[in-house]
Amino acid sequence: MFWQLLLYLSLVLAGFFAGIINTVAGGGSFLTLPALMLFGLDPKVANATNRVAILCSTASAVVTFRKHGHLDSASTIRLATPTLLGVPFGALLAVYLPADAFERAFGILFLGMALLLVANPKRFLESGDHATYPAFYRSPVFFAIGVYVGFIQAGMGILLLLAMSYFTNMKLVSSNAIKNSIGLIVTLVAAIVFAIYGMIDWIPGLVMAAGNVAGGVVGAKLAIERGSRFVFFFLVTVMLATGIKLIIS
Repeated sequence: MFWQLLLYLSLVLAGFFAGIINTVAGGGSFLTLPALMLFGLDPKVANATNRVAILCSTASAVVTFRKHGHLDSASTIRLATPTLLGVPFGALLAVYLPADAFERAFGILFLGMALLLVANPKRFLESGDHATYPAFYRSPVFFAIGVYVGFIQAGMGILLLLAMSYFTNMKLVSSNAIKNSIGLIVTLVAAIVFAIYGMIDWIPGLVMAAGNVAGGVVGAKLAIERGSRFVFFFLVTVMLATGIKLIIS
């Protein structure tokens, strides 16, 4: 009984810290997935169940960003649409393929992108003064992110923030608000696919979601109050940790 309570507490704590990490940058699933597997879920069920907690944290983050006037609805719709179209394909891949199929390749990608950010921090920290890629490439890039998000989710926020830095001139805090809004939409779609296939274990998912909700609110307030520099350094740290984790796992 005591051990069971300890496991439930670990789910709440993992959810809380992952909610902060996911809201400010991304990669919180590298806390929640091990916690769910420690609880006794196999990797595929943990991957699906994790979407319940993420759904709740992104919802709480979006509400907080909107309350403070940092959410651009038009940009959210424009970027969310191609991302959303890719999610069902990724979710179906997750049903039929092993969850670590692309992890090493994305680990190398995250490390490389972290180095690019450190080499050119102005792209993230300053808005309106850096070149962006043609809009023609935007939809394929965000569609590909949607496929990845549907497949494994971990690192979703990192990829979205990176993509937005190359296709928009928004401030990082505003990009963060849009990132969480897109995350809410695409995670809902992925969760529906997994629920249809009966892959979600609802009790641990909802227990972890309680921590995620609180973490989402705290993370959004940190991003708003501390500004772009805080988000930037937090993002680079998480990217390096995520890249190393994906490569050595």
